[in-house]
Amino acid sequence: MPWLQRFSRSVRTIRVRLTIWNSVVVFLAVLIALIAVRERLRYSLLTETDHVLNDEVKELILAVGRCYPDLDQIRVELVQKANSHRDRGWHVRWLNASRETLWVGPPEHAPPEPLAQEVGALDGASIWASDHFRAVEREVKIPGIPRYYLRVGTKTAFIAQDVSRLTELLAPVGFALLLLAPLGGFLLADRAIAPVQQIIATTERLRPSQLEERLEVRGVGDELDQLAIKINHFLDEIADHLRRKRDFVANAAHELRSPVTAIQSSVEVALQHERTTAEYEDLLILISDECRHLGQLVSQLLQLAEAQSEVLRVSFAPVRLDEIVQRTVEMFAPVAEERGVALVGRADQPVSILGNRQQLRQLITNLVDNAVKFTPPGGRVEVQVEFDAAQHRGRMTVRDTGIGIPEENLPRIFERFYQVSKSRDRGTESRGNGLGLSICQAIVDQHQGTIDVSSTPEQGTTFTMTFPLPKE
Repeated sequence: MPWLQRFSRSVRTIRVRLTIWNSVVVFLAVLIALIAVRERLRYSLLTETDHVLNDEVKELILAVGRCYPDLDQIRVELVQKANSHRDRGWHVRWLNASRETLWVGPPEHAPPEPLAQEVGALDGASIWASDHFRAVEREVKIPGIPRYYLRVGTKTAFIAQDVSRLTELLAPVGFALLLLAPLGGFLLADRAIAPVQQIIATTERLRPSQLEERLEVRGVGDELDQLAIKINHFLDEIADHLRRKRDFVANAAHELRSPVTAIQSSVEVALQHERTTAEYEDLLILISDECRHLGQLVSQLLQLAEAQSEVLRVSFAPVRLDEIVQRTVEMFAPVAEERGVALVGRADQPVSILGNRQQLRQLITNLVDNAVKFTPPGGRVEVQVEFDAAQHRGRMTVRDTGIGIPEENLPRIFERFYQVSKSRDRGTESRGNGLGLSICQAIVDQHQGTIDVSSTPEQGTTFTMTFPLPKE
């Protein structure tokens, strides 16, 4: 039934649940408070009654001391005490050493003997109680006087009446609180849920292509503000990720289109007219170069995607970073010598990190290749491996004396397809596509390391990477 479904959905809302919980808490609090007040009043009245009865018993003992051995006079004192409090329902009982009643009065107020039980003591006296009576009994301890007991008691109906009157007074207050609790709870829940509803309304308006809107931060610093800040930060990351994804797709399409267009144009030109064998060979060489460049670009795109994937994790093992650096330097030594660049590798001591040998070799290869490529003849490229004992990390530095990178370009050099200047590739055998440093950063991130760069135009560039060492 539609109305039943709507009711079921409304009951599951946080607002209704908070209202119910608030009502339950208020009900229990009122109930506990009412019971506590009732019992406190009962206890106070009983305690006060015990003290009053105890004082009266002490006065009677003094009277016995004055009147003894005149037993008739003692009875007169007891009768006067009993009659003086007749309207309050008091009674007086005189007992001998065997706890037999010698006199009791007034009879209509005295309970039958014995009283139910001894319930406590007060200042050397014993307190006796039954369902409707309470009494304080003391032993007459006066030298020269036989052992007697005197008991002064009263009916407890007035205590029950006072407690009932208090209950009648508090019951309407408690009932009013119980009626107001759901309303107050609903208003409080509605006020508390309002920011959440705003968050829901804002997130419903968000679209993958429209992530500019952000949640309002009220500035009160509560949990909802913290939630809004976290969501806004998450939206910033998503927007940045989508922006980079769009840029990546656009740049990849552009980079892939260039060699494809070159191949298509070369083939169309070759098909338009008869060509000599040498001309066909030149066209085939051009097509081969473009195909090689296209293959290299696709390979780098796949490598970058795998390096940044959260699913495709490569296996890590202890790797000697200084050995990889040494072999890379040996591999690039002929190229550096041909360019007139001094290539040096340094490692003060063996440095082992937990990593993937193939990826680390790709990392060092990319950095050394760039350093040699952009260092003019007579320059120097130095690759150094160090052990940072203070931070328990391995550090690798690739430093060159090349043309450098302008300061305004440094923040973007790790972006995919970003190139500082197309003119930097002139005179080189291979064309750059702006993926090398992106792959380097992805590899470093996968190894939980850091990569930093500093550069001064016409003086050189330094790349510094650090990696955590294996736990001992």
